[in-house]
Amino acid sequence: MFHELVVKGFYLVDYPLLIINKNTYEIVYYNKRAEELVEQIRKQKKCLDVDLSEDKKFVFILETPVQKIFYGRCIEIDNDHLLITLYELRRDKPFSGFLYEVIEDLPVLVLFIKDDKIIYINKICEQITGYSRTDLIGKNIQLNLIWDLDRPKFFYHLNRVRSGFKEEGIILGIVDKFGRIKNFLWNFFQTHDWDGEPIIIGIASDISELLEISQNIEKLHKTQTFSEFLRGLVHDFNNILNIILTYLRDLKTAPFSKVEEIINIIEKTIYSWIDINRVILDYSKESKELRIKKIDMIKFLKENLEVFQLIIGEKIRLYLDFGYYKSLCTYGDSAFWRYIFLNLLSNAKDAMEGEGDIYISLSKYEDLVNNKKYLKISIKDTGKGIPEEVLPHIFKPFFTTKEKGSGLGLFLVNHHIKNLEGFIDVVSQVGKGTTFHLYIPLFDDLSVGKSEKRLDILRNKIIYLLEDEEGTREVLKEFLEEKGLKVFSFRSGEELVNEISELPKPDAVIVDINLPGMSGKEVTNYLQKIFPNTPVIYLTGDIFLLSEIPEEEILLKPFKFEELLEKLLRVIN
Repeated sequence: MFHELVVKGFYLVDYPLLIINKNTYEIVYYNKRAEELVEQIRKQKKCLDVDLSEDKKFVFILETPVQKIFYGRCIEIDNDHLLITLYELRRDKPFSGFLYEVIEDLPVLVLFIKDDKIIYINKICEQITGYSRTDLIGKNIQLNLIWDLDRPKFFYHLNRVRSGFKEEGIILGIVDKFGRIKNFLWNFFQTHDWDGEPIIIGIASDISELLEISQNIEKLHKTQTFSEFLRGLVHDFNNILNIILTYLRDLKTAPFSKVEEIINIIEKTIYSWIDINRVILDYSKESKELRIKKIDMIKFLKENLEVFQLIIGEKIRLYLDFGYYKSLCTYGDSAFWRYIFLNLLSNAKDAMEGEGDIYISLSKYEDLVNNKKYLKISIKDTGKGIPEEVLPHIFKPFFTTKEKGSGLGLFLVNHHIKNLEGFIDVVSQVGKGTTFHLYIPLFDDLSVGKSEKRLDILRNKIIYLLEDEEGTREVLKEFLEEKGLKVFSFRSGEELVNEISELPKPDAVIVDINLPGMSGKEVTNYLQKIFPNTPVIYLTGDIFLLSEIPEEEILLKPFKFEELLEKLLRVIN
């Protein structure tokens, strides 16, 4: 069948070699090195059904008497026969042969880890990290390759793998030879080496560029979203400014007995704009702070009735119905609920074209199936109603029927109510009006500690205050010192740096993010090297920075003194 010289050459080859019939998979020839292998194949009734029409590599396993793993290559030598060469993957040469070649050429990083030390890396790992094999093999992976901020996370997942878990989709940073940080998406699993000892396999893909692209897209999306959102806010802001201007004009000619009343109205109106500003923060970073706050809704509505009436105008009559209840408590704070009501009342005002009736009623609702109690807030208007085909879309982002609407108002209201573990139901009839039913978890009482006792936590705490506007800096310093804090104030980062050697360690830092010279972030980076993990509160009026800074570290200007104290309590405590 085959040329005698060729067959003789095959017979002397130093690795198993077989020729099989392409159609029946019957072994028609094998060399000396393949004798024992063929005997076991026939005993175990193994079939080399590789079924390959072109040069291919494959893995072949014999289970007994001792498991042997072979990697092989199949070559078509004529229309009827395949030539198969086999190489045993041996325990004394684990990183050699076909499987080794495959791992070496993979376009993903592969590491073998034993006792926290690297025992193997593939070629792409050398290319990505800039380290050679001799630089890394035998070194502790956590200390020599993983980014220091991700080491606790890496240690946690490695321990889970040792406990039998397979960890997938873990993002960890690697520091290359040149100090650059690259982000990788990792999969980890545990197996055993030839001696039965556990080793961990780490496989990772470089996602640094993808993350950067994703962040840029997210930033672009948020910028576009904010620009749409701000259109609606500008309209609200103009309304509030007009109200303030009207009362300021009245203040010039008002009798002394009316001055305090007008000033109180102006103050409440200004606070309503501060609350609208705050919702931008809530939108850019999903807020969980509200779930630890509680509010008496009856007390809230009584205190804000005047502001709500101002916003909806004189031609709309606002009615409140609390039933027989004296107190009804739920999640949130006054700023949050002012925003929710202002949004829904503004929609009702638009639906009635500036004239009609709005009814706000409170009641209790019990979900007997899920054993939950809710505060039910109903806001009913006598407007034109919402068409049936429009109703399913009103909570979708950017959906609006208004010529100048942003389409984000109801989307955000629904988003925030869901965050409080509540839900909204809407009933509407064209020509008769619309009712929004808000269901929010109900509490039997307002179990909130006295504010003075909470403020005792801040007494004698040391604060660094950096604010370049002298008037603002002095007012904040005076206010904080009245509450018992020790405040060291500075107009610039450079001034702080010059005095740092004589200052005590701060418990918190309050810093304007747009300081002249050293920026607020540069100041905090400098301080973190001297006083690691010091809490920071950034002051800013730039809403576009809100998507870049953690919510707990930011206070949007203008703000209330009480909000600053709440932030300090949270970051210090």
